[in-house]
Amino acid sequence: MKPILWSGLALLLCLPLLHAEPIPAYSQAIEPWGDPASGDGLTPRFLSWLAEQSGLRLKQDTRPLPRLVEDMKAGRDALALITASPERDAFGLELCRPADIRLSVVYRLGARELRAADLKLRPVGILRGTHTLDAFIARSGAEPVLVSDMRQGLGMLRIARLDAMMCVRPGCGRVLREISAPADQWAELAISREPMAVYVSRAHPLSKDPAALARLKAACVSPEGRAKMAELLARFD
Repeated sequence: MKPILWSGLALLLCLPLLHAEPIPAYSQAIEPWGDPASGDGLTPRFLSWLAEQSGLRLKQDTRPLPRLVEDMKAGRDALALITASPERDAFGLELCRPADIRLSVVYRLGARELRAADLKLRPVGILRGTHTLDAFIARSGAEPVLVSDMRQGLGMLRIARLDAMMCVRPGCGRVLREISAPADQWAELAISREPMAVYVSRAHPLSKDPAALARLKAACVSPEGRAKMAELLARFD
């Protein structure tokens, strides 16, 4: 048998062995996507569901986003659900976009709806470490006040230490319900939406298994996959 045929046969025989060990799948350590303390969150539940539908086993962990990205580049992380961007195509294969991050600012409802210009020189809570609202802050002239998380910021908004607070959904809705009293009336000024994508690291053997990739993608874009994500979004937001 010619050497090229032997090579092809060997590859076919080895493909099932590529995933004999659990596949590393990391979630970003930000509520509600991943909780480092419990290991729970929207991302580990969705990735676990995808793996079950695709016949794969996962070894899950939660990491800060910069470290998760570096692990994907190196192939230490095989599978992740993170914000989609052209820069990530260099080290990740995008399989699907099952959800969006919705950005807005929450404020106390008054006589009329708030406009961006109404926030000039007024304190607006911004999650520490994020730059997703930089353009909005520059355009509105608001005074950014850095907060550790949405719970802290929305709590400050409720006692009038802020005039508005950055809201990231999923996550913001649940926190707002937990801290609000029945008399509180809130409104939102929508800013933008950012797609979340399931990526497979180009440096991990999973990226060389077209059958496994096809199963993952099919599960993600299926009606059942959309229903699963809708269920999780409702639970975590």
